[in-house]
Order: sequence, then C-alpha cells, then structure tokens
Amino acid sequence: MRPTLLARTALPLFAGIALAACQGDAPATDEALTGDEIAGMTDTGTMLQPGEYSATQDLIEIDAPGATEEQVAAMRTEFAAGAAEPQLYCVTEGMTREEWLSALAQASCTLSSLTAEGGSIEGAMSCNADQGLNGRVDFAGTVEDTSAALRMTYPVPLETGDITVRFGVQSQRTGDSCG
Repeated sequence: MRPTLLARTALPLFAGIALAACQGDAPATDEALTGDEIAGMTDTGTMLQPGEYSATQDLIEIDAPGATEEQVAAMRTEFAAGAAEPQLYCVTEGMTREEWLSALAQASCTLSSLTAEGGSIEGAMSCNADQGLNGRVDFAGTVEDTSAALRMTYPVPLETGDITVRFGVQSQRTGDSCG
C-alpha cells in the first residue's frame, strides 16, 4: 500500500519536530466532546460530486517555540519532500461530510464541530491513522462541486511546548470513477 499524502508529509515532519524538541513521544491527549460541540453542527453546505479526486498540500506555517531556525528549515524541507506527489481519493454517492474528510485525510476522523453553509466550511475533527494525522485537526475553507481548498491547523503537544503546523490541502476532481 502506497503511503498516504498526509503520512508522506506528516511523518517526516513530526520526526523532525520530535528531534527539534529533544523529547520522546508527545503526551497523549484525550479530549472528550462537549454537548455544545456535538449540538453545534450545521451542514447545509456544498458537497463534492462523486468521483476520483487528487489532493495536494502546501505548508503554510510551523510555529515551533524553542526550535532553532535550522530545525524549522529542516521541518519545512521534510514537509515539502513528502508533499511532492498528489494523493488520489474517492468520493462516493451519499458520502457524509465526516466520511469525505476521513477519505481526504486517509484516516479515521470524527467531527467534533462543523459549520458548512453554501461553499464555506469550518470545523474540528479528531483523526486516527497508522501513519499520518493523529489527534485534533481544525479546518476552514471552501468546497465547490468539483474542488475544495482547506486550511488545516494541527497542534502537536510536546512536553517542551506545543508546536502548531498549518497547511493547505487542495482537492480537484480528476474523473467520474474511482480506481
């Protein structure tokens, strides 16, 4: 199985983050959903048409307090190397917003908040994957019939302080059928 787009970018990046922080594994966080987060979901927004999509990523920012400029530059280089190749994923008829975001992230994601109205979307989700995103991801952006552009924020809690990675994900429909 080919590594996912997020795995190709996130794993090398977070290996660099761990080295930059000079610490072991990040402490686990288990954030329970509140009633407001669950009740506050609104989804009247545009959904992608079924078909095959190509997703690309670009790094917007790494906020790594305590890391040197050289360490942040190394993280940027690793992210760029992992994001060099687009990732294909499938949107199917009747797919929910949560299923679409999970397919895009190539992880098992659960929405904790969502506002999707017209072509605008924003929310938060918790993702779990063998490789790639693990933890809370905040997102905002636009969704059209055949494309999406999201800005994602991924906080990485470390004992030495949180590192925040902001990146863009662009999806474009490439075909009618998946495969």
